[in-house]
Order: sequence, then C-alpha cells, then structure tokens
Amino acid sequence: MVVFKQKLNHWQSTRSTAEVIYSLAHYLSKTNQLGIREAVNIKIGNEKPINLDFSPEKYTGRKNQIVFEGSKVSSALLPIIVQKSTPGLMFASANWQYSTEKLPLAAVGDFLSVERKYFLRDSTQNTVVLRPLDGDQEIRVGDEIEVQLSLKSKHPVDYVHLRDPRGAGFEPVAGISQHKWDLGLYWYEEIRDSGANFFFERLPQGQYTFKYRIRATTAGEFKVTPATVQPMYATEFAAFSAGHKVRIIKEK
Repeated sequence: MVVFKQKLNHWQSTRSTAEVIYSLAHYLSKTNQLGIREAVNIKIGNEKPINLDFSPEKYTGRKNQIVFEGSKVSSALLPIIVQKSTPGLMFASANWQYSTEKLPLAAVGDFLSVERKYFLRDSTQNTVVLRPLDGDQEIRVGDEIEVQLSLKSKHPVDYVHLRDPRGAGFEPVAGISQHKWDLGLYWYEEIRDSGANFFFERLPQGQYTFKYRIRATTAGEFKVTPATVQPMYATEFAAFSAGHKVRIIKEK
C-alpha cells in the first residue's frame, strides 16, 4: 500500500515522506531485510534458466535486466516464472516495447482509461447540432469538429498527463494555452502544433469528459494516433484510446 500511494499520490510534506522512509527502514531492519544478499532464479519459456544475484556491496545496474530482441519475442517466452531462493520480498516485472503502423482498434487501460470521440458541428440551422463521426464519414475543409475525451480513474491519482495528438489535416480553433476549472477539477490545458495536453495536479476517482474544437484545413487521408493518459511518476499505469483514420475532402 505504501508503494502504491507513493506512485499514484504524494505525501503532504517532506516530514511525512521522511516518516514513511524511516518506518520502512525500521521494518526492514527488524525483519532482517536490510544489507543482505538476495538471489533469484528466472525461467522464461524454453530458455535456459537465468540466475541473478544482488549483493549489498556491489551495484550491478542494468546487468539485472533480461532483454529479448524482437525476432525472439513470441508465445515461446511464456510462462515467466520467478523464484526467490533467499529470504525477503522481491518485485519483478516484464514489459515489452514496440512500434507499429497499425492503429489500435479499441481503448486499453486499467486504473486509468481514456476514450476519444469526434463530432461534426453542424450549424446549417439556427442551432448547432453535434453529429457523431465514424470511420467512413467524410469531412470537408472548413468543417469544425468537436473532440470529446472521456477520462476514467478508478483511484485518486496525482500529477497526471493526458495527451491527445491532432491529425495533420486539422488546426486548433482556440490557440491559447490556459488554466481551467470545471467538473470539480483544476487543470492546465496546453495547445501545441502536435496536439492538446492536459495536466492535472490531482485527478480524483471518477469519470470526466473534456471537450475542445479543431477545424479541417487540409484535404487528404490522415491517421490520428491514440490519446494517451499516464501518471507522470508511475508510467506503468498508462492507458490509451483507439486510433482513428480521417478523410478530409475539398469544398465543392
């Protein structure tokens, strides 16, 4: 629980932080978990077992990482079994990094999640009507689009960054970055050439929808990469929306 709070939240003062550190050090000392040798055996799929040794007198740094190149990454690397042969508690994690031209078809997230929707602002009548845009609907140069970002948090989180990339064929309607207050939240909204950024010092548990407008300016077919959200000091809790493809045509 201490690690979870330290990652997703922050202590109220430097004194509180020091008290937590001293408490942890006292507990580890009483349970003989400070200044001891630790060893772990890792079995990854059909690979040869790997032994890692952690000595309190020697820093091994990046040598304690096991890296597989892309050509070797497959289901053959499962399961991953970590067994500690010395007393005490140890944390292990596995992650993969990738690059692809294929846009994700659905949103992915756990503690945090974000979904993005586009709406055409139809003002041909006396009132503005929002018309949902799907992947096949064409947008004309000059059309104004409303972007809606639905952000959900299962746990209060501090220092959160929500980023929404903007398609190359669009320009922002509002060009001024500013602080905003709405929905019981306070945040800084930054407008950049590449997209919109939302910075939250504190994000309470709940679901919130943020809206801003863009205008189609250039004809063509464009890919819009997913919107992403992550705690700035605990990036492993990151989430992203689905990607989108848009087609902008010239005015008649």
